Amino acid sequence: MTSTAPGSPEDAASNETNEERLAKLEARLNVLEGREAIREILYRYARGADRCDLALFKSCYWPDGTDVHWFFNGNAHEFADYVIPLLAEISNSQHSISNPIIDLHGDRAFVECQWYVVHHIPLEDGTDRYIDQQSEGRYLDVFENRGGEWRILHRQVVIEATREFVVPNAYPGVPVEFPLFSRRAPHDLVYQGTALLDQQIVPVPGQDLWGEARRRHTA
Repeated sequence: MTSTAPGSPEDAASNETNEERLAKLEARLNVLEGREAIREILYRYARGADRCDLALFKSCYWPDGTDVHWFFNGNAHEFADYVIPLLAEISNSQHSISNPIIDLHGDRAFVECQWYVVHHIPLEDGTDRYIDQQSEGRYLDVFENRGGEWRILHRQVVIEATREFVVPNAYPGVPVEFPLFSRRAPHDLVYQGTALLDQQIVPVPGQDLWGEARRRHTA
């Protein structure tokens, strides 16, 4: 038969009431749920930006939220009204968000995450070339919980690096509506959800991808 030493963690745990244990579990659950809800907002932001889904993008911010994005500083919903049409002017963009560190403080949280963005911008000079504009940095966010819902109250953008490359169209002649390509809301395949199972698959044999790439870059 084993016994616990007086004052040990095991001894303290054995003296807890069921109510105390339940309160601790509820507190841990609230922390886990809060962190997961915040991560979901970060990822929804990326989808809203890349699909140019204005309603989804705005849903990540409180209406009185603010955004300091360097090329626009002010009300977050006004930022959405400005930036989504701007993004829709180019072929596509890709926002990747990673490494979230979430510090919860009651109904507020301070969140740092990394972002990487590619904007695919047509040159419009008749050469079927694009500017791939790549930027990376961090979002410093203050989230707030209102009525059980977390949203961004303030976002500060920090830039780490930017670069640009002129690139040819990697898939010339492929119709833009072909499922290969990303599209804006509501036409992108992501909005089909599980209905993707009902989509007709057009058979395509394997292709020499590396040979095609070499031919595009061989004088």
